[in-house]
Amino acid sequence: MQKLYNDFLEEYENLDHMEKINNGNLSTINYYMRHHGVFKPDSTSTKLRVVFNASSLTTTGKSLNDVLLSGEINEDVFNIMLRFRKHQSVLIADIRQMFRQILIDPSQRDLLRILWKTKEEGPVAYRLKTVTYGTKCASFLATRVLRQLAMDEAKDFPLASEVVLSDVYMDNIVTGSKDLGTAIVLKD
Repeated sequence: MQKLYNDFLEEYENLDHMEKINNGNLSTINYYMRHHGVFKPDSTSTKLRVVFNASSLTTTGKSLNDVLLSGEINEDVFNIMLRFRKHQSVLIADIRQMFRQILIDPSQRDLLRILWKTKEEGPVAYRLKTVTYGTKCASFLATRVLRQLAMDEAKDFPLASEVVLSDVYMDNIVTGSKDLGTAIVLKD
């Protein structure tokens, strides 16, 4: 289990989703998140995923999640499923590691710190660089980025833009079309 945990965080660092904090790079405003592993033995992709907890209280009696806004932007899942049922040809997709594809502004990264200890060294401080599941605003930020991309690219990709604006819930896309030809165009 410890090896899977370390492998997960090593991948996080290797993909540049977190960065080591130098001693000379210490910020006075910061927040350290607890983290733990969630083990899914039946998973085909990731048997262990590290989950970050931004709900731990600080000395002020508040957590990071207490001061973050969550926002409301997700399309109603009921409406998405109703639209999905009308299609003759359907497409289902998952946006792989959606949160981890979205960078956080460098000025905000000190609020996403963790400590990680391996066998080789003592605890090392890291700063997460991407939208982090476990923060109250993660869903809003990811959905808002997708919506902005859809609006920005609507002229060049009108079908894809329409799908992203109406048929995406979190990191799941459930859509389709009245015919196979249009479904193939959507897929591509």
